[in-house]
Amino acid sequence: MRSFFILILILLAAGVAAQQTLYDETTIIYKKELEGGLILHGDGWGVDFFHGKHRTAKSRRMIGIEIVGMKHPKEIKSFNPYYEDSRGYFYGKLNSLLLLRPTWGRKELLTDKLRKSGVEVNYLWGIGPSIGYLKPVYLQIGKPGIPYETIDVERYDPDVHYPDDIFGRASWFKGFGEGSFVAGAFARFGLNFEYSGNASGIKALEAGASIDAFPTKVPIMADLDGVDNKQFFFEFYVSLKFGKKFVR
Repeated sequence: MRSFFILILILLAAGVAAQQTLYDETTIIYKKELEGGLILHGDGWGVDFFHGKHRTAKSRRMIGIEIVGMKHPKEIKSFNPYYEDSRGYFYGKLNSLLLLRPTWGRKELLTDKLRKSGVEVNYLWGIGPSIGYLKPVYLQIGKPGIPYETIDVERYDPDVHYPDDIFGRASWFKGFGEGSFVAGAFARFGLNFEYSGNASGIKALEAGASIDAFPTKVPIMADLDGVDNKQFFFEFYVSLKFGKKFVR
């Protein structure tokens, strides 16, 4: 968390310093923008794509979609100690959680870019549904016991499979069509630092916080000692964005 706030302070300082020289190009009034990028947060990563439409010179309506993976804090990679070629897996993990976030919000200008090497600073917020897809975890299970005679791929069952039974993880795509959906809500607030040297280009670093909330706890992990599934997912995030502005 300390690194997150240090990053914010550095970028704010850069933005202020960048305003010392006037931008010598003719000011162009843009009407819309398209941008997409990579999201990194405390428990995973994802991608996003947004369409922005100017309501005023300083305010943009943002509509987009985000797709992010969400891990549980108790996910710890394990390996079968008896086989050097075993694949790492997360003991106790029942499901992988993938979130789809249709998002509506605003991006508001705080500090304009006054020269090519300057930084435009915006604050933004977004809200929308959070649609979670729970994909069941499949593992490679050795039988009948160590040393294994055969290795089968089976859906993880904490009442049946124990560490000595598990050779490693199966393909992530195994069981993709067998999942279930959970519906919740999403909100985000952040600061956006746009530093492209091209007036119509978008290169930006964004940092902020988000929360996904669901009616009940989301079963990522099995009910094991010391493991509790979450209903609310609060995350700090950073996002690297690229895009373009348009005059019509």
